[in-house]
Amino acid sequence: MKVFVGWDSREDIAYQVCKSSIEETSSVPVEIIPLKQKSLRGDGVYTREIDQLASTEFTFTRFLIPHLCNYEGWALFIDCDFVFLEDIKLLWDQRDESKAVMCAHHDYTPKPGSTKMDGQVQHAYPRKNWSSMMLINCGHPGNAKLTLDVVNDMARTGAYFHRFSWLKDEEVGELSHEWNWLVGWYEEPVDGKPKALHYTEGGPWFDDYATCEYNIEWYRAHIQYAKKMEQSYQYKLYRERNKEIDVDDLSYTESKKKLIKQFLNNLIDPTQVYFKNETIENDDDMGIKTAAIAVQKEEFNLEKKGLEYDPYLKAFINGSGGFISDFDREQDTDNTLVIRGLGGGGQKAIKYCLENKRDFYAIDTGYIQPGTKKEYHRITKNSLQALNFKPMASDRLAKLNWKPGKPKTGSKILVVPPSEKVMKFYDQDLDAWMKLTIENIKKHTDRPIEVRLKPGRSERVTKNTIWDAMANDVYCLVTFNSIAASEAFLFGLPAIALAPNAASAFCNTSIADIENNLRIPHRSTQVELANFLSYNQFTQAEMKDGTAWRILTENYESS
Repeated sequence: MKVFVGWDSREDIAYQVCKSSIEETSSVPVEIIPLKQKSLRGDGVYTREIDQLASTEFTFTRFLIPHLCNYEGWALFIDCDFVFLEDIKLLWDQRDESKAVMCAHHDYTPKPGSTKMDGQVQHAYPRKNWSSMMLINCGHPGNAKLTLDVVNDMARTGAYFHRFSWLKDEEVGELSHEWNWLVGWYEEPVDGKPKALHYTEGGPWFDDYATCEYNIEWYRAHIQYAKKMEQSYQYKLYRERNKEIDVDDLSYTESKKKLIKQFLNNLIDPTQVYFKNETIENDDDMGIKTAAIAVQKEEFNLEKKGLEYDPYLKAFINGSGGFISDFDREQDTDNTLVIRGLGGGGQKAIKYCLENKRDFYAIDTGYIQPGTKKEYHRITKNSLQALNFKPMASDRLAKLNWKPGKPKTGSKILVVPPSEKVMKFYDQDLDAWMKLTIENIKKHTDRPIEVRLKPGRSERVTKNTIWDAMANDVYCLVTFNSIAASEAFLFGLPAIALAPNAASAFCNTSIADIENNLRIPHRSTQVELANFLSYNQFTQAEMKDGTAWRILTENYESS
């Protein structure tokens, strides 16, 4: 049996308990598929604009089910706020091949102005809640009308779909409301006995509904789910504890793995009776040698984290075949330096390299993060940002959970100055730069100007993000050389960057362009830039196993 369950990011626990209740009561195998809007959008299947009237993320996606099943066979859809008390096979067995859809024909009308779930408005309409549980005959000729174009057509409202307007009345079969027991609406024994509970107005996973009717049944189902999760975690823990780690599983370059194997063989066979010719020799030929310049411990809170050395420098040095050093030791050598951040020691080393044409790699915050955590760091050669733009493949971008933003229109100019450390590096005074930049903007436009000073990291990845600022009626972003220029372009906003940066090939570089010649982001150019950026940022594991070094070497050798 193929069962699609509506999934909403606010109600994952409801989905998990619903899924568990089906598995616990079913006498036959069931394939349970969450309808996740984000995934459907990523696959290009669901393209409707966000509907402000939609109370859940699966308001419309449920009508994609015939397409997802290749218009063949049967499938069951249920909202995530269900708990099954009886064997779902008993419901499945009621399929009628003459019907396109089968559901409970409720006579349900919520009170005017009432809300459900986490404050969502209850909309009243004919056939309310019929579509919350549907046996769908995906191969029925009537459902062939549910094409992707139809489901994604904004002219077709929720009323069209939830009233089954694409079908004839006789094609909509009836199932007992006991399989879609609307909690708070039906009563035992007058209306029978529930086989599947539907907490349509809100269930115990919401604080306001903790004591709702049939809350005990949901709590029981939740306990069963929790027990299964505990068993699953215990098994995973057992496997991890008893897993044999092989040298080849380590995140090191092949030459370093060879060294480790040679060392282990020498420990157990020091006279080389069996492991002959295993003299430990470092044949790690990575080309030019790299030397990591240690950052000041207080700059990245290393001591507070219990770290002796910067983990990103250490990882990159491991992967590039280099070694740890400091600026005083390396100043008179010709080794390529690796530097993280623009703290006092980092600034000194980078400026020295630029003035003396000394090769260096700079490590700093990445351009695109797949989540709120700083998983990726950019690594650039002989500059603070990647300036060697060239078209790149899309394989690395595919891992970043990124989608191009649609072109935005707004009224105001958002000025995003860099940090004081960056301005100091460029021998600029931050206040003077801001004053001059704002004066220059006013010469070319009378639009309102808003300045966004860089907040602390914990704040700028949660409640005061750059995305929040850019979404607030912004026409164009202006910066010095901040990665905000790249972020704006990928978000769908034109950007003006007054110093070289990773988006220089795509954004404007003169404030004089602000009203007439702005380069508007388009999907194709956004993808081009994103592909390029993805090849200039890396995870700690990719630094450690040599992936970062290999890609950077290839990038700069072919530039």
